[in-house]
Amino acid sequence: MKFYKIPVRLLTILFVSTVLFACKKKDAEPPQNEITEGTELEIYTNWSLTDNSSATVGADIDVILIKGNITQESQLATLTASDLIDYSDNGDNFETMTLPSTLPDGDYSLVFEYYDIQKAGKYNIRFKGTASGKIYTIADVAFSVAEDGAIKFPAKITKAGQKFTISKR
Repeated sequence: MKFYKIPVRLLTILFVSTVLFACKKKDAEPPQNEITEGTELEIYTNWSLTDNSSATVGADIDVILIKGNITQESQLATLTASDLIDYSDNGDNFETMTLPSTLPDGDYSLVFEYYDIQKAGKYNIRFKGTASGKIYTIADVAFSVAEDGAIKFPAKITKAGQKFTISKR
C-alpha cells in the first residue's frame, strides 16, 4: 500500500509546481513614457498650423531644457547658468536637443517659449532613445495667437540611472 502513495505524492507535487510556475507573472513591459537609454535622449519638437501654411514661418517655438522641476515662470528667475542643460532657438526649422545619460539623476523640465506665434496650430514632442530607438510622443497640443510670448511647461523628465520617465503636464 505504501508503494502506491509515493508516486501519487510525487505526481501531486509535480502538478502543484507546474501550476505555480505556469502562473508566475512574466516581466511586465515598461510604461510607454519610460525609456531606458545608455547614451542620450533626443527631444524633437515640431508643429503644424491649422491653416496648413508653412509652420516655421507662421510660428516659432523655442525649447529650453532645465535641471529641476520647473512649473512656473517665477521659478525661472532663480536658476543659475549651470541649470541650463540645452537650448534650441532655431528660427528656420524645428527644434532638437539631447539629454545625455551622463547627467546626474533627477528631474529636468522642458520649457517652451512661444517666441513668435502668428497663427494657431499644434505641436508634437518626440522623445527618442538614440541607441534603444524607443520613442514616446506627446502629440497634438494646441497653441493660439493669443499665447504669443507665453512660457509653457509641457513636460518633466525624471532621470534615474539609464531610465528616463517623461511626464506630460
